[in-house]
Amino acid sequence: MPFQPTFAAELNQLAGTQVEVAFDNTITEGVIAFANSGVLGLVQMTGGYAPTNQVTFIATTAIDFVRLLNV
Repeated sequence: MPFQPTFAAELNQLAGTQVEVAFDNTITEGVIAFANSGVLGLVQMTGGYAPTNQVTFIATTAIDFVRLLNV
């Protein structure tokens, strides 16, 4: 069984969950919007005077780990 589709299916089941994702030399925090076999969509809240949501697209092959923050 290939790993990428299984990993994407698990991430899709966690849609709406706040997570911490490590990839390359970066750790980022956000809420999972969607995942498919190639991309994870992560919604991040940007601070400042007018907070906005920013969607970050991360290749699933680049992900080192995913830590669930509000389980």
